[in-house]
Amino acid sequence: MLLFIDTEWADVLANELVSLALVSECGRYEFYAERDPLPANGTDFVQKVVYPLLERGERALPDLEFTQQLHRFFGKMQVAAKPQRVTVAYDHRNDLDLLGIALEAFDSPDTPPRPAFQEVDLAPLGEPYKRAVESCFALDPGLAARRHHALVDARVNRDAWIKVQPQG
Repeated sequence: MLLFIDTEWADVLANELVSLALVSECGRYEFYAERDPLPANGTDFVQKVVYPLLERGERALPDLEFTQQLHRFFGKMQVAAKPQRVTVAYDHRNDLDLLGIALEAFDSPDTPPRPAFQEVDLAPLGEPYKRAVESCFALDPGLAARRHHALVDARVNRDAWIKVQPQG
């Protein structure tokens, strides 16, 4: 099972996770969560663009609950993927690094075992993939207005990947 990831982060070093989304290739499974509390020292871009897009409410989770829900999601995906393995598709290495931080309970000493998954970098898809991403946003102004919301961006990554796959 292929899961497309996107994250938003608050700092220039990309160490402070804000939100994380995973969307399955079939579109049937999604995970989306935001940290509560949010990182206090977000960059100007994050405070002006990312934070206003957040949903908060039931999506805003304390770190321990964030990690627990993420582990439950991966458990469901591993069952749904059988006999295949779960693979996380990313377009930015920081997304995987932040996924690791969230899976490891944000450096808590009570870190649960990390679920097994494979990784695939979308970068080798090159310009056709990048153009497909931009096309998704260009064709839908509502979608473009929500760019930099992790769930929106993960869905677009999935849609762009589907567009560049060989037909047949």
